[in-house]
Amino acid sequence: MKAVVMAGGHGSRLVPLKRFLNKHTLPVYDKPMIEHVILSLARGGVDEILVLLNLRYPETVMEILEDGHRFGCDIYYRYVCSVDGPGRQLWLAKKWVAGEDFVLMLGDALYLCDLDFRTVRSPHMWTMPLQDLDDPSKYGQVKVEGERVLELREKPKELFSGLIQTAVWKLPPDAFDRAARLGKEHQGEVHVGMVTEQYVAEGLMTHTPIPPRSYIDLGTQEALFQGHLLLHERALAATRQAAE
Repeated sequence: MKAVVMAGGHGSRLVPLKRFLNKHTLPVYDKPMIEHVILSLARGGVDEILVLLNLRYPETVMEILEDGHRFGCDIYYRYVCSVDGPGRQLWLAKKWVAGEDFVLMLGDALYLCDLDFRTVRSPHMWTMPLQDLDDPSKYGQVKVEGERVLELREKPKELFSGLIQTAVWKLPPDAFDRAARLGKEHQGEVHVGMVTEQYVAEGLMTHTPIPPRSYIDLGTQEALFQGHLLLHERALAATRQAAE
């Protein structure tokens, strides 16, 4: 199974930490951010990954991940010269995906649970309860009924639902053409949520719920710190359990 990872963007929410770094190389406990993404994909059944890079220091991501052999998968790269939103950049992966269903994950996502990409049908998203301390405007919020996603609102200013879409989707190959059409119809950035919203409106999107606090958007300094703490707590718990 193939996956596309969006590892570009300005990383403006992480200034000054990323001033001389690609933000996806920042450490999150014991690994660079991008390694956590690759491991989540590999554990979920992905064996081929295309990493989309742009702007500064793409070579540092390539030096960390290499060809993917130590993760048990093959990793490829494509460099994007502009920053106009992940939805527009998605088109660049169309030829590589070659007409298959594929997984799309954002490069600043941390998952603290297992994800199964092989057994679900596309289009599909992974959802999580919104924690009380989170800012609702950071997330696309969804309403669901059973496994069906009924409604999606991308980063609403007011609380619309207690459930959010996280940063990974399984999509059919027509996602590329949908993203291309959105790029022609809209000025400015095209976000992944604009693509997934179409599937929701057409009644096609399904979801898998994951436990509370099992996903973190690592795009801010506060979230990076939270990711460090949660991974550290898990490592300590595993050490104590092994010693018993």
